[in-house]
Formats: sequence, C-alpha cells, structure tokens
Amino acid sequence: MRYFILFLFSITTLCAQQSISQGVVVPAVQLVPGSDDSFAIYLPRDYDESKTYSTVFMFEESGKGAVAVQHFTIAAELTGSIIVAPNLVVSDTLNVGLRQSAAFINAIYERFSVDKTRMILAGNGRGALLASSSAHLTGDIWGVIAMDDAYVDLSLLNASKKTKFVILNSDEGSNYYKLNTLGALLKGKGVLEGFHIYEGPEELPQSGYLASALTSLLLQPNTPPEQLQAYYESDLAFGDLLYKQRKPLAAHSFANSLKSKYKGQVKDISLQKDLFKKIRSSKSYKVQRNQRSAVRESEILLAEDFSYYLDEDVNNAYFDNLGWWNYQMGELDAKIDSTASHDQERKAAIRLKKYIRGATEAKYREMNMASTKIAQLLFVNVLRSLVNPKNSDAFIQAISYSALEGDTNAALFYLEELLKMGFTDYDALYEIEGTTALRIDEEYNAIIKAYLGDSKFH
Repeated sequence: MRYFILFLFSITTLCAQQSISQGVVVPAVQLVPGSDDSFAIYLPRDYDESKTYSTVFMFEESGKGAVAVQHFTIAAELTGSIIVAPNLVVSDTLNVGLRQSAAFINAIYERFSVDKTRMILAGNGRGALLASSSAHLTGDIWGVIAMDDAYVDLSLLNASKKTKFVILNSDEGSNYYKLNTLGALLKGKGVLEGFHIYEGPEELPQSGYLASALTSLLLQPNTPPEQLQAYYESDLAFGDLLYKQRKPLAAHSFANSLKSKYKGQVKDISLQKDLFKKIRSSKSYKVQRNQRSAVRESEILLAEDFSYYLDEDVNNAYFDNLGWWNYQMGELDAKIDSTASHDQERKAAIRLKKYIRGATEAKYREMNMASTKIAQLLFVNVLRSLVNPKNSDAFIQAISYSALEGDTNAALFYLEELLKMGFTDYDALYEIEGTTALRIDEEYNAIIKAYLGDSKFH
C-alpha cells in the first residue's frame, strides 16, 4: 500500500461528484480519479450541509481507515460527529506525514460541514504521533485521541492550553511506560480529559473506549441533558461489558474514571457507584489486583535497570555484560510463554520485552548519528540481536562490525545465527560492508552452502 500523497483540489472535486450515504460507514471514497487510494467516512444520520459537525480525523497507522471508522461508529452516533480516515499508510517520516495530514484535513474541511472549533485528531502508533504533532502546529484543534503513542511539546502546552488530550494505553504496548509518564505530565498541565489502560495487543481499543474518549472531549457544561444522559449510560454499559468480559482491572479503572467525568454534570451518579462497588467486591478483581501488586515493583525496578544498563553498556561497550542481558531476555521469554505464569506476570514480561526492544532500537539510531567507535556499534547490534532474535539487520550489522574488528570467529557465529532464523537473501550475504576478505573465506562459504545449498566461492 502506498504512502499517501493528498491533492487538495483533486480530492475536493472528486468528493463533490460522489454521493455519500449518511448514517453508515462508507469504506472507500477515492482520493483522486482512477486511483486505488481512498478514505473512509461516516456522516451523521441527520447530516445537513447547512449545519456544522464535530469531526474526528483518524490516522490508522497501517492504512486500515475503514476499520478505524467502524470502531468509531458508537462515538459518532452518540455525539453526532463526522468520522473520517484515510485508507493509506502513515509515513515513517514525520515531516512528510505532517504535510499529508494538513492537506487531508483541509480537503475534508472544504468538502464537508466541519465545525472548525470542534476538530479532533486521532491515531494509533505512528498515526498517534502524527495526530499529536499536528495538534501542536495549529490553533484549530479541539482535542487529540492518542492510542499507544503520542508526542507532546511541553513548552507549547505552556503557551496554550486549548487542545485537550485523551490517551488510550495498551497494557501490552511498547510505549506503556512512556504513556503513563506522559499522562501524568498532561494531567499536571490541566489538559488531560481521559486516560485509560486497555487490555491486549490489539491495534485499536474497543469501541467503548473510543466513544468514551470522544464524549470526554466534547462534554461541556451546556451539553443538553438528553445527550449528557446518553453519554453516561453508554459509559456505564461499557464498564459493565468490560466486567462481563472478565477484564476486572480494566473495568474497575474505567468505572472509577466515570466519577470525575460526570460529577457535577449528572445529578444522580448512583449507578456509577453501584457498578464500581460490584467490580471492586468481585473475587476476580481481587485476585488480579493482588497479582498486579505482586509484580509491579519488580517490573518497575527491572525497567529502570534496563534503562540504566542500556546506556552504560553501549557507551562503554561492556561485552562482559551481554550474559546478563541474555539471561534477562530468557527470563522474560519464559514468563511470556509459560502457561504456569499468571496473566499479570505475563503482561509485565511482554511490556518489558517490548520496552527494551524499542529502547535498544532508539539507542542504535542514536549511535549511528554520532561519532561512534566500532566496538560500540558492534555491541549495540549484538544487543539488538539478543532482545529481538528475529532482527535480521542486527545480525548483518554484527557480522559487519565483527569483520571490521578482525574477529572472524564472531562474524561466522552471527552468520550462522542469521541463517538459523531463516534468512535466505543469498546475494545480501556477499554484500555485507566490511566483509571483502571474509566473504571469500572457505568457512564463510561453507556455512552459507550448508543452509542455502550453494555458495559463490569454494
């Protein structure tokens, strides 16, 4: 799927020619004539071009715009909002993405009855980075719904507190710790309207979370009583659903958040209190709460150790510490894979594994941009291979820097490990930087032949 390039005039002209149904998700509206690139849209049932509507611009990182809009339909029905999302992959390059998102937003604004004072940007992963970054660059964004990642410039927040944020954080996400910290910072700045931790590795949270996020952003003192009651009842129903789905920790946290959301808005919040009490007194909640408490301290300490030793070991190329890293990864893998491991311990291991993978990749990029010794580059790539044994680039770089260091045995070891994981790019093995002499070595070619059935030399 191509990275999207949006042309304001073309998309506006095309949309004007298309009839778009109301009250249903339209999965694909062409961006330009004759193109496979498209966006998905939901228009309210009572959509009227003479009125304006709050609008969510959703950037789904892998380009599944229609799926994302479908997830927002409950939110759209509750709030009478327009939901729109490109069916196009979000660019890895932020500057490119920012230009594309600005063009897309402008195009939709030109074509549909968007309330300029109630524009909300949403996204997951890279899409969340794009949405939150875009919000900093304009004064017209009412709110941001960030899922599994976010970017916040605190200096810009100090200058303007108009834009509000809701953060949805996966309890198995690679940015779990980052978003917990960011949520606390945004709360301190008075711009956090909601923070929810949802269960599982899914790309998008359940629709109830998205509905609650949107209503949190749009809830105002002058919200009509009927609409306010609808928001409240929807949130209560979703909290109860989480409990029935055997997600007591998520249900407890969600039900608890409703107190501050509706206090002073809804006269009688006894139903919230009843739901919260039911969840808190349940056996399943108490069991999972105790399990979480048991692993929380050790998880935090290990995350801190990872952060400290990553910098220390890479900067000093402490190869003797690789054994410690290998042991820690083995321990985490055992907890992730073991059926004997309780759920909270398994989730903590998943979070830690994803965290150190992301942190190691960030350190690798940092080292590549700096004036770095070969030993440091070799170490960080060996570490990359330990924290993610399926990272073929890490093994290739380890072969390269081992050869440059003159350590033939190490280079041959990483070559065999690379082939063991199923690497089959025959030509690439003879193009690794720094291996001019090594690639004609008899043993190097023998290893390649043993796994791929052929070699260039010997």
